[in-house]
Amino acid sequence: MKEFKTIAAQIGILESRGMIVGEGASTVLLRENYYSIINGYKDPFLDKGAMRANANDLYLEGTRFEWLYSLFQFDRELRQITFSYLLQAEAALKTATVYAFCESHKACSDYLDRSSFCSAREMLTPKAFKGNIISLHSKNLNALMGILNRKLVINAQSRPFVAHYMAAYGEVPLWVLCNDLTFGNMSHFYQLMKRSDQNSTCKHLFKTTLRAKDAKRITPHEVLRAYDVLTHFRNLCAHDERLYCAKVGNDGYASVVKLMEIALPGDVVTNMKSDVEALLQKYEGKLHVITARNLKKQLGI
Repeated sequence: MKEFKTIAAQIGILESRGMIVGEGASTVLLRENYYSIINGYKDPFLDKGAMRANANDLYLEGTRFEWLYSLFQFDRELRQITFSYLLQAEAALKTATVYAFCESHKACSDYLDRSSFCSAREMLTPKAFKGNIISLHSKNLNALMGILNRKLVINAQSRPFVAHYMAAYGEVPLWVLCNDLTFGNMSHFYQLMKRSDQNSTCKHLFKTTLRAKDAKRITPHEVLRAYDVLTHFRNLCAHDERLYCAKVGNDGYASVVKLMEIALPGDVVTNMKSDVEALLQKYEGKLHVITARNLKKQLGI
């Protein structure tokens, strides 16, 4: 295990590895955390050639601490922008899913009935899935039923609106309960829906994204992929993890931008791209080793 290092020792390490560290760095490191800035954002600034003969990190000649910190700040603002649009996409996907389910399952508690969901043979899976679908179906359906039923057991952690409905009516409609379900919960819910209900979800999304009547239809597989990828990146943003070069499988930020189109109107996605463009312009010249053009290409904007 590595020993605790004081701020002075941390700066000494950076300088010994070729970084130019200014006076304000000590305050930044104390406020933001060495690991978050250095370990998270050092890669573009490392001298990979020189490191072949050295066990330690070595920085490109002239690399300054404020360059790494600027990339750290850029990524933080990118998360803030992206998170605001991901929340809109989450609401749109959840609402379309719940509306489609409740259209064909009228009883308030139908979402607690296993027969309201698909069989293992009908369960939607990613196209690359090669596992045991019967086992996956059983596992996911059991997990979903457990989550849904636990939400209806009132305790100190219960959300006020759930407690109110249980006290007043003895049950909670899905369109109310969904506000206490995570994006991931709803992703599994959608995956286990009957195909007819998934098709209805797609139709609602087609309408709410304001697509032209002759536009390409949204498919159940596209919605499942949007749920999967956007859930991962939503959680990444919420937990303040590195975003600009993050990968979930083969999906990076460019996939997020593309999949937003499944949930949000085109003009909203355009606004998101414009917000990121403005952010790139703000930091152009501050990152030095990384150009705004390269970042733009990497982000898929």
